[in-house]
Amino acid sequence: MSNNADVRSPDSVTVDVHTMGRTFDESTVDQWELKAARRALKNLKTVAGGQVMMDLLAEQIEIGDRFQKQLIEASGGTYRESRTEFTVRGLSGTELSNWFQSQAATGRFQDKTLLLNAHPEHYVEPPHYTGGMVETIAGHLTRFKVSVPGELPSLISVHLDNSYPVTLMNALLSLDDGTPFAYCLHQARDTDTGADVVVRVIYPSAAPDSMIEGHCEHLAIEFRSWIRNAATATR
Repeated sequence: MSNNADVRSPDSVTVDVHTMGRTFDESTVDQWELKAARRALKNLKTVAGGQVMMDLLAEQIEIGDRFQKQLIEASGGTYRESRTEFTVRGLSGTELSNWFQSQAATGRFQDKTLLLNAHPEHYVEPPHYTGGMVETIAGHLTRFKVSVPGELPSLISVHLDNSYPVTLMNALLSLDDGTPFAYCLHQARDTDTGADVVVRVIYPSAAPDSMIEGHCEHLAIEFRSWIRNAATATR
């Protein structure tokens, strides 16, 4: 009997697919799988949305609340940022800002599908919130409210960059009991070919590196989606 099955790793095996009169490599199959996964998620978020989703996730959400409160307590009122930047061609920072303000100027997205489908781990907007989300942060389902503060605390505003004069959104994220949890600072500037965009979430300083890095990835996925939505809306 061959021992190949015992020593061969999945990464050492490649597959070509022959269908529809063509040959496709695995990168194409990866794209098909991604498309199918997005389609399945959209369906699940539609049929099990709102309070149904909240009830399904209730235990995990409570665990997430406790985790984030521990971070806040351990941070003693200090913060650190997760930051992701974009070079955008074909859409100006002003156009992106206008779209963003039309959608979320109050902290609540007007088109819920654009909010929920911006990232696979945007699970549900809590039905009784005027703006908010349940999403994965640091491996925990985190429930938070979104509001637009009249003025940012000085420890937060210091992260703003004057070289990005176009504001997309400044927002306060609060836990279910109203405890301030994090801040969003999203800015842009027009360029000859489009825009430079910088988006940040300012977290309690006790947030581990894995949480910061994970949310940098989250911001990349989320805002690429919204940039594409804005481009479609402005055409």
